[in-house]
Amino acid sequence: MTSRPEVADPQPWSFPLPAHHRLSNGIPVVLHQLPGQHVISTTVLVRADLAREPAAQEGITALAARLLTEGSRAHPGERFAELLENNGAAMGHQVTAEGVQVLMDVPATHLAPALGLVAEAVRAPELTDADVARHQQLRLGAIAQVEANSAALANREYRRRILAAEVRAGRPTGGDREQVAALTPDLVRDWAASLLTPDRVTVVVGGDVGDEVLDTLEACFGDWTGPVSTVTTSALAPGLPGCTIIDRPGSVQADVRIGGWGIDRADPRWPDIRLASHAVGGGFNSRLNTVLREEKGFTYGVRLGFSPQRQGGWFTTSGSFRTEVVGEAMSLAREILAAEQDLSADEIDQARRYLTGITPLQFATADGVVDQATLQLLMDLPDDYLDRAHASLVDVTLDSATDAYRQIVDVTQLTSVVVGDAESLLPQLTEAGFAPVVTQI
Repeated sequence: MTSRPEVADPQPWSFPLPAHHRLSNGIPVVLHQLPGQHVISTTVLVRADLAREPAAQEGITALAARLLTEGSRAHPGERFAELLENNGAAMGHQVTAEGVQVLMDVPATHLAPALGLVAEAVRAPELTDADVARHQQLRLGAIAQVEANSAALANREYRRRILAAEVRAGRPTGGDREQVAALTPDLVRDWAASLLTPDRVTVVVGGDVGDEVLDTLEACFGDWTGPVSTVTTSALAPGLPGCTIIDRPGSVQADVRIGGWGIDRADPRWPDIRLASHAVGGGFNSRLNTVLREEKGFTYGVRLGFSPQRQGGWFTTSGSFRTEVVGEAMSLAREILAAEQDLSADEIDQARRYLTGITPLQFATADGVVDQATLQLLMDLPDDYLDRAHASLVDVTLDSATDAYRQIVDVTQLTSVVVGDAESLLPQLTEAGFAPVVTQI
């Protein structure tokens, strides 16, 4: 019989620190030298506050971003896609409240031509009338899909309510139906021209590359000039607590979101709340999952997670439950979130081992490193933030974790969204003291 391997203590780990450079036109470059990582990951970060979008045109940034990976004026449409494929490159995009990211992964041997295509897409995107109209229809179709999917609808409406009504980040990044329908190709082109300027751009590169990549970046971006603009960042504010039922007559299950206002990574209690919240609801063996899934059989799974933002943030408990048990499930979730039963040293130690153990795995590829580096740029976090955060978990005590959790998680100020059959849910949630309001979508 083969003996079981011994589990060794984890080896010391640190997040790879980058070198910082600037191109001749001032564009910052964040370069992570990662020996052995022969698939190179790059991100062109364009800082853009979504709150700048005109109210009647929300979603215009996201629509423009979708088109950046589909062609440039130098290589339109299918030719652009063909060149990407020939170089083994994959492009994508991501839009957040703070900016647009144009992402690219490519084998190191084809980095130079692939970066040239990325530069073309950012500096001179094609943006034809037909492509704008096509993506406009795709976005309208995506809105309909969200509204047909109760879990996606719960996520969307919870975010609307956890943030104050005037906060842009609480509304869909891609815009709502009326706003998207009102966009025109000229509006999108004009907006893209105002957004895609070199003063807003930072380039992040990770992989097995030498400093010669700077010459490639200089050739791609160094002669790019444009107007200087002011990049703003908008503050977040919490919405009003309360419980909303979004009616889906006849539903046999309900999607539930319960949460409240939280903190950001700069708060000194962040390491404490990471461990405490993992014990309460972040892990499979957490209190929420143990009671609501294992003991009660109300759900396939339920999870508590914190969403730190640039300033502030929120926490969310999410799960799907059989309609007839939603009232009891939400009452139990509220009790567990209150954490009146003290956390234990074993719970905190298990959370610490898990979170410190998975961190190195998350950044084992160039893609993971570049994603984290870009997040740190967006959140104004230092290069060594992750090392500090990793080390700070070791210093968390049972008392500090418990105190932080009870300071931050206030079950008297919860925001709840329940998507399901209002006729069945309303009496349950009223009896449970959630004072629900029914609405339609």
